[in-house]
Amino acid sequence: MLFLLHFPTLLVSAASKELSYDIHQICQSSPSRCLDEIEANLASVAFKSRVWFQYKLYQLDALYRLVKFKELNSELVKWLDIEKAPLRFQISIYILYAKVIQLEGREALGNEYLNKAVNTLMSVSKVVPDPLLIVQIANALNDLKKYQQGYDMLIALEEKFIKRDNIKLKLELYENLGHFAYRLDKLNEHIIFRIKANGWAKLHGNDQRIAITVYNLARAYQMTKEYPYSLDYFIQAEYYAKKSENYFTLSMIMYRRSEIELDRGNYKKAMEYFQLIDVKPLPESFNKELDTLVNKIKNKI
Repeated sequence: MLFLLHFPTLLVSAASKELSYDIHQICQSSPSRCLDEIEANLASVAFKSRVWFQYKLYQLDALYRLVKFKELNSELVKWLDIEKAPLRFQISIYILYAKVIQLEGREALGNEYLNKAVNTLMSVSKVVPDPLLIVQIANALNDLKKYQQGYDMLIALEEKFIKRDNIKLKLELYENLGHFAYRLDKLNEHIIFRIKANGWAKLHGNDQRIAITVYNLARAYQMTKEYPYSLDYFIQAEYYAKKSENYFTLSMIMYRRSEIELDRGNYKKAMEYFQLIDVKPLPESFNKELDTLVNKIKNKI
């Protein structure tokens, strides 16, 4: 699991007049700072107002990106059956909840909520021609393992918007196309989509997103065993992950570098990188992968 960094596409407006520019910037650039600041912002607006739901999505997104799944789950269950919540808020709740419970091993229930989200999104997309809705549908299809369907959907979207310079759309589009290309074993396309996503992330200017897109590009080269490129991009990803306090990505970088050194026969160096992995930001479900890797290294030393 966690071969790539794969986050849900949450449709949060960045252009609301009521939404604080400062809290928007903070939550876009640093999920840890977002959690520190968001409670005060939630308390400053009317409960369940449109702006309140926007702030709440920032909080939930930050919890997900920081891999605080227990806290996130306790928040999500409060909103699963809430009435009169904005449609996009409810859709995001379904997708986040599905991802969290699937990590707990409850795949069937997770799929129920993903299908619920997809069906709702499909009906909405017919009356609201928002391309980000299509990306969100595809994101959910990826979790449902409907890779070809999601890939075809996004390739059509890419062709339709090829001449549009919408930074957020292109970033989300190419990140998700990268996920599908990997799943469909289109490894050359996978690299191309990761390069494009990285370019749009840098235009977006969010250090956390840049850390993720550079990490995914490094992983794409790791999969094709082009290790000089891979290691160079992992070093770049480490810089942006430290800058944005993205400790989950930092841990995954050390894990991948340990894998590479093991594959290259540098067993002592593989162990050195393994020992740099901070397990605290990683979900408990990743413990099996950690045990497998360290045992492989020990058997070689």
